Amino acid sequence: MAIPRSFKNIDGNYDTDFVDCLAFDQVASNTQEYCKKGDIVGIKGRIQSKVVEENSIKKNIMEIITEKVTFLSSKSSKEED
Repeated sequence: MAIPRSFKNIDGNYDTDFVDCLAFDQVASNTQEYCKKGDIVGIKGRIQSKVVEENSIKKNIMEIITEKVTFLSSKSSKEED
């Protein structure tokens, strides 16, 4: 999920954070079927952290375990306006 920041960086641009979201079962299938890149969604879930080892280097990973996705705005409906 791409989350734009509400403030500009030192260069005058808005940064975007990318957060991994995991969804399962019906939540995953509905999101895959109805959500497209650029759509605005609300997500209810919990944050989970874990340690992953790559090439003998340990990394802390934060991700959202998605419990519910609310479809707020479709990119295709915006283009029709």
